[in-house]
Amino acid sequence: MRGKKRWPRKLIRRNSGLQGDNVPRMTRSNNIWRTSKMKRMTTLLIISASLLSACSSTQWVRTPVVREYAFNVTLEQPPGNATTAPQIYAHPYEIEQADLKQLMGDLTYTEKVGSKDANTPSPVFQAVEIDRLAPVLAEALAKADASQRVRFISFNQRQGMIFSVSQKTEAVTFIEPDGQLNIAFNYVNAERNPSETSAVYPNYSKVDPVKIKTSKSYISPLPYAGLHQLESGEQAPMWLVADLEKMHGKASISAPPVIKETTDVSSAVAVETETDGSFSPNPEPRIKSEETLNEDIKNKLRFLKELLDEGLISEEDYNTKKMGLLDKVD
Repeated sequence: MRGKKRWPRKLIRRNSGLQGDNVPRMTRSNNIWRTSKMKRMTTLLIISASLLSACSSTQWVRTPVVREYAFNVTLEQPPGNATTAPQIYAHPYEIEQADLKQLMGDLTYTEKVGSKDANTPSPVFQAVEIDRLAPVLAEALAKADASQRVRFISFNQRQGMIFSVSQKTEAVTFIEPDGQLNIAFNYVNAERNPSETSAVYPNYSKVDPVKIKTSKSYISPLPYAGLHQLESGEQAPMWLVADLEKMHGKASISAPPVIKETTDVSSAVAVETETDGSFSPNPEPRIKSEETLNEDIKNKLRFLKELLDEGLISEEDYNTKKMGLLDKVD
């Protein structure tokens, strides 16, 4: 047997003409494994292509309107110019700041804790947010064309048990052809990431708020505003539609919520109270306004230092702006 010549396995298989059930078991297993692997790769490629297509369809072309330390307002539209983008909004639209302030002051929301709702609704906006956002939102709606909607992010501070909590609210607003004012929120008073120190360069949500069908928070309806109804017949929890005609000439349901901010305030605002449909200044909050101004100056000084450290402004510009801010300190 020592002298018997051993032929290579490949040569034996080629010469023997083995097929079908005659093929060795190991060879059939390899073929099955290769086929399964190819199927998995094909499936992954199809899924990747679908995800890329979905991502590309949600891209927005944005044009900044106002970029401040504590809030950011921008116009956004689908890819394309004003002639090729869908014309679906009644823009430009002139809206009264008083109407926006009334709506923003009346807005409340409720959070779900487990399977139960919170006992009492919470205000969506703080008083200082209303005063700084309403004029800019009115300006943005007047600038927008029929293909653009308005997106905004607002920062605020909520006083916690020991430390203040940094929060943010993001939403889009637009006017429908029938004159209804829409506000669709991505989130309301969500905690900010530590890296989100300024709204000048915001991290916009990748989710289109008008496509949100479920949420742990939901906006409370108002006598002149209700939740948007989806095609399924259900209500969108974060999308409110307001009837401006019903809002005109009506006194606010409740005065704008007065919640003092501890930091991250972009402008000094004197708190006002509503009496008999007119606003009159309250002497006590004016003292808080001076404190707010000082906090605002601190925040702007920090922001200028960030710009200097990042090389976005020169040291000469930094010193000039710094002296201008320090001159405002009593």
